[in-house]
Amino acid sequence: MKILNKADSLNQIKRLGLNTVPEIVVSPNSLEKIDEFVKKYPASQYVLRDNSTALGKYFYATKDEIKELAKSYTSPFSLAVSFYSYGGITLIGDILVSGDRVELTASTDSNANHRNADEISIYSNLYDDKLWMIPGFNDLIKYIADKNLMDIIVEFVVFDHKVGTKKEKVLITELRTEY
Repeated sequence: MKILNKADSLNQIKRLGLNTVPEIVVSPNSLEKIDEFVKKYPASQYVLRDNSTALGKYFYATKDEIKELAKSYTSPFSLAVSFYSYGGITLIGDILVSGDRVELTASTDSNANHRNADEISIYSNLYDDKLWMIPGFNDLIKYIADKNLMDIIVEFVVFDHKVGTKKEKVLITELRTEY
């Protein structure tokens, strides 16, 4: 599987039926779609994100702030329920599992995000006891094996309770292979 960009990642997450946050892609002037989304998915916090580029512009917002922030975009952007709205984050980061090799960069800090989750950096194999001592790792590796997410960089969040579109403890925020 090749994933070329953020939009492709969103499509693959949906195609594979992975657990994620409710999310739509909208144009800056799609006020009706924004209203429908926040009505359907009430949350304390949402995230608006430029999907056209890696490390694109993003904002965390309440439902009342979304329309004003939408004006900051000139092309379609994603609007999603923020995973912070769920509470109970156990582990956040990205992982690549290839054979028995594991590359994990993550954090157990519930305030971390994918851009700063670097408390844990392990490049090892599945037999390394340090991995199995990390809170949430067991749930994460089982999810990756069950969903056949090998040889793909997986951005994830592990919770202490079931969340997201599929009501599971592991939430997938992005898949990467080519970017």
